[in-house]
Amino acid sequence: MSEKIQNNFYLLKETKKEFKKSKIVEEKIDFVYLRKLFKEKDFKEQTVLPSLSKQYQIKVYYKKSVTPIKWKDFIRTIVEPNQDILKSSLSTSESYVIIFYNPKTKKYFASTGGYAHVLIQEIATNDFGLEILSRILKADDKTLRSSKERNLTGGIQGAIKFFRNDYNLYENESFGNIYNELNASISKDQLIKIFGFAKSDLKLDSLCIAKNSFSLKKSISFIELLSVIERCENLIKLPPIVEINSVEKISKSNSVLLHDLWENLNQNIYANYFDETIFFSVEISHKDFEKYYYANSTTVTLSTKLLKEKFVFDEGIRNIQTILDQIRIANPSLSYIEFEKCIDSGYIETFDENGATITKDSIKNHYCSEISLSMKSYFLIEKDWYEIGSTLIDKINEQAKHFITTNKYLGPPMSKWLKGSENEYNSTYFTINNSLVFDKFTPQNIEACDIMRWDTNKIYFYHVKKGFNNSMRDLCSQVLIAARKVNEDSKNKYIFLEVLYDTVIKNKGKTLYSKEAKQNLSKITKSGFIDLMKNRTLVFVLAVLDDATVNRKMEIDIDKFDSNIAKFSLSELSKSMRNLEVEFQILQLEK
Repeated sequence: MSEKIQNNFYLLKETKKEFKKSKIVEEKIDFVYLRKLFKEKDFKEQTVLPSLSKQYQIKVYYKKSVTPIKWKDFIRTIVEPNQDILKSSLSTSESYVIIFYNPKTKKYFASTGGYAHVLIQEIATNDFGLEILSRILKADDKTLRSSKERNLTGGIQGAIKFFRNDYNLYENESFGNIYNELNASISKDQLIKIFGFAKSDLKLDSLCIAKNSFSLKKSISFIELLSVIERCENLIKLPPIVEINSVEKISKSNSVLLHDLWENLNQNIYANYFDETIFFSVEISHKDFEKYYYANSTTVTLSTKLLKEKFVFDEGIRNIQTILDQIRIANPSLSYIEFEKCIDSGYIETFDENGATITKDSIKNHYCSEISLSMKSYFLIEKDWYEIGSTLIDKINEQAKHFITTNKYLGPPMSKWLKGSENEYNSTYFTINNSLVFDKFTPQNIEACDIMRWDTNKIYFYHVKKGFNNSMRDLCSQVLIAARKVNEDSKNKYIFLEVLYDTVIKNKGKTLYSKEAKQNLSKITKSGFIDLMKNRTLVFVLAVLDDATVNRKMEIDIDKFDSNIAKFSLSELSKSMRNLEVEFQILQLEK
């Protein structure tokens, strides 16, 4: 066995807010706090060798976990009773945490193995590794190998990229992207000069992984790990060479602004809880979004007054409304203070197929949203707030206006939206010639359109939306998915559209809408329905009603619309539809 392994390490926060005895308490993170935390999580302190470091006090904590193997019962229904595969029904995993404390700087660092990173991420700073890389990397250095990015705006919430050839930060720059992780090449010269490795120990360049932790993709000894931590601690004192995330992160020292942002956000969420028609857009995600979304199961733990409940879901929760629904079921009349206590004490945990925790954090640390305050735009991505500068806002407005103008609706006149919900508006087309309604019918989880209309040369697929707000992100994704599917279907004998026809005709819904949709479509045969598509150009239409009380037009007043997420999503959809070579038009419905 080797004394060298690949190591990562985190910088711990100075304090952590926790919910105790019905109030929020800010606790200092020190050895007293850490001992208590590790004891609660069944980590046992280990006796370390003397004189390991003059610079750091070092402590090691260890945990051995035994959990049932969930798939054993499934296999038991397939194989004979005495087979080897059934002999053990328990799985064992081991984890460790090494704590490094510098008495001079009062900073705590942690290195982990096994599943211990899940625990440490709760008390680690959010971008330590990226801060280190920003003091090593230049913007034009062609050293990027891969990235994990979160999008403030647009239809893609997060992406992992692997670059075929080495990229630099300029070449990968994109509106509204925030790097969660960067993998970059570190040259031998940098390994020697910056990290203190001996030239004789190096054969090739090394890869570094920068996220909330920092690591070199290189096996190193404990003594080398100590040296790297010490050098990184000195490095972090220097000014950055490059700005990795171009949006401005709100510093924790700006406590008044942070308080106002959180209060604004919390009040909007509470209003949505109290009245579900007052929609407020908050996406739910996690810094490790690929682990979060691919989890085998998810639990949300909530405490309302004296009642603690755990809710289980088969997939990752995507929006705050799912959580608000559960709180309403438990208690529909919480005061604002009671509601805040419920959210503050709640947490979301995801599990793999063996029941092992893969992500865990407070509910609020999963928030992604947008707030306008004092004529400025701010985005919350999980734990951090970012201010979007006026230059970026101007670009988003300019781009959105361009796409709204160049994709202006040219189809048959549409009715005014006099009142009611989206479904009620769509239902008015049951009585209009050359119109069909498919709202709420989603074969293969794809909504082809809400309304379908046609003239001599074109067939229009309308996607109808009430409100130009953050939820436009989901609608734009829906339009692109539908356009891609219908476009492919036109080259595949219209199999999907035949299924759509059958779904409506065979539906056994008891509502008036379901019956009217069936009756409306039955006026045309399946073959006649498919013939509508033939020899006509497909046109997808995004039809939006502005639900604001003031009178404004997207085409000329786009800067008066608050949601930058909506504007950016619209621009991204326009570009994607052009790449798809499907005609796309934008319509603002009249009131």
